[in-house]
Amino acid sequence: MNTINRVWIELERDSDPEVCHARAAAASKMLAKLGLNTGDYVAVWFDAEKSRYAFTVSSDGSFSWAEDNGQWFNLDKLAA
Repeated sequence: MNTINRVWIELERDSDPEVCHARAAAASKMLAKLGLNTGDYVAVWFDAEKSRYAFTVSSDGSFSWAEDNGQWFNLDKLAA
């Protein structure tokens, strides 16, 4: 049983990489407003070669490739 309160954030993929880049930028702005601290790194970006989103998971720049266009976030930290 998971005791961490989590929220799933998922971005749609589009056939146009520019649309995906714009969605990643908008998601980064939203996550910054929610208080996600990614240091000097953007929170979300889209890699057109891999056709996948990536989510920064810490302020040291660690990131995770989105297997299915989304990422779990700690709701308690974002809601604080």
